[in-house]
Amino acid sequence: GLMQKYTKSRFIENGYLSATKKQENTFIETHFHDFYELEFIVSGNGTYTVDGTEYEIEPGNLFFLTPLDFHYVDIKDAELYNVMFSGDICNQTFLQSLTKNSPVFLKVSGETKLCFEVLLNELCNNINDKDFSEMLLNAIIAKLKKETSDDEPIRELSAINKAELYVLNNFRNELKLEDVANEVALAPTYFSRLFKAEKGINFKVYLNNMRFEYAKKLLENTDMSVLQICTECGFNDYPNFIRRFKQHTGYYPVQYRELFG
Repeated sequence: GLMQKYTKSRFIENGYLSATKKQENTFIETHFHDFYELEFIVSGNGTYTVDGTEYEIEPGNLFFLTPLDFHYVDIKDAELYNVMFSGDICNQTFLQSLTKNSPVFLKVSGETKLCFEVLLNELCNNINDKDFSEMLLNAIIAKLKKETSDDEPIRELSAINKAELYVLNNFRNELKLEDVANEVALAPTYFSRLFKAEKGINFKVYLNNMRFEYAKKLLENTDMSVLQICTECGFNDYPNFIRRFKQHTGYYPVQYRELFG
């Protein structure tokens, strides 16, 4: 069947942040989203499959997914916290750090488990207070960063780091170098040079690489048509997508699916 697309407008009522505590006993089919999602398992069991990797669900499990990830869930008698949020409302430095090793899967217990539960509970109870709920979200993300990336110091994000996040949040849309340069307040030609110097590849290649990585995951893990995948990855020119995909991977999309799907 078709992969479900979860959009901010449909799943996050106010457009930027939702948090709920829920009882789940269900199978949630494969879906992906244009926002970030964090789930924390309080109790219950089952399996959680992210980008084709299966995890056992246990109390104290925490999953953090970016717009590049997709998952399905088969869950029994579980109680869990679910948080969905737009990438631009929280501390970008923490977010950038987490996206480097996403999807994040964490098992916590004791004090750490308690800390997440208290923060998540408080977030659910204060979801209508924009400023306070954003602070709580940042605390949750900061704690998650602390638990996953050791003591990597918090640095101010460079313009290029900010651009990377912007691309991750928006790669499904038509993205021009000018738009991204504009977003990080740099002149396009300067941004272009700086990006190449910092990342070692030019912007367009970086953007297309991200789209192709995503296309590969969709080909491996879903039965979406190649045309749908082309659209979902932000390519609006189908023949061009096919040609570029072959240049990038050595295979046409259909061959790639046969080999790796």
